Amino acid sequence: MVRKDGAEVRRQRIAEIGKAVQKSLLNHGEIVLSKTIAVLQYESGLTKEKVLEYLEVLENLGQFEIDRENDKIKKITES
Repeated sequence: MVRKDGAEVRRQRIAEIGKAVQKSLLNHGEIVLSKTIAVLQYESGLTKEKVLEYLEVLENLGQFEIDRENDKIKKITES
């Protein structure tokens, strides 16, 4: 049975955004936060607030680091 409730749709959207950001980071090392948000809004139809919410979930999962001060999304560096 296929699960198509709101939680599953949310999980899928977060996963899709995570894949898109990881692909960009793989190619560039760091990306511009504001431009990334705009692209994700355009491609997904989500609001800026919702895209930011999903990016914060992914950041809390340790997929990348959001540097709001410098308007960047960066790869997690191992120290």
